[in-house]
Amino acid sequence: MKKDDIIESAIASLRTRITRVLPQEVRDCLDLLTEEQVWWRPNEQSNSVGNIVLHITGSLNHYLNRNLGGFEYHRNREAEFAERRQIPKSELREIFDSMVSKADKTFDAIDVDKLGDPSPEPKMHKLVIDDLVNIAAHFSNHAGQIVWITKMLRGSEVHEIWMKAHNAYAWPKEQA
Repeated sequence: MKKDDIIESAIASLRTRITRVLPQEVRDCLDLLTEEQVWWRPNEQSNSVGNIVLHITGSLNHYLNRNLGGFEYHRNREAEFAERRQIPKSELREIFDSMVSKADKTFDAIDVDKLGDPSPEPKMHKLVIDDLVNIAAHFSNHAGQIVWITKMLRGSEVHEIWMKAHNAYAWPKEQA
């Protein structure tokens, strides 16, 4: 297999997880939670699912969609965690889905050559590929927190969210 084919596969894998798999995990959890549970927190130092969704949205809008996709975005990271209004789930999901839609468009412009470009965040990373790996890892970390909180609040209603999302979007389908 040629290096470019391997790199194209890596880009496709990152895109699938950032724009399909992880967003589906977040959506599935939001669907299971009540409005109150989305904003529940065990203590004032902890984040609610709603705050984590705002944080993921802000982070990806900044590091992926703004920095790599050219979308205008002005981030207020502190506000992502400070939010105490109970934004309705439907509004929260619209904000989140808008970010995911932009992420999909951002990936349309990412190719093998772009991965070797200097990172727009040189204090954090050397190359664009480093940015993408960090974005995926960061998103995965927070999606895992959302799944864990949902399991804690909904128990057995949360069944294999991770597996369902990967089966739907990431893993090869069996040929009939």
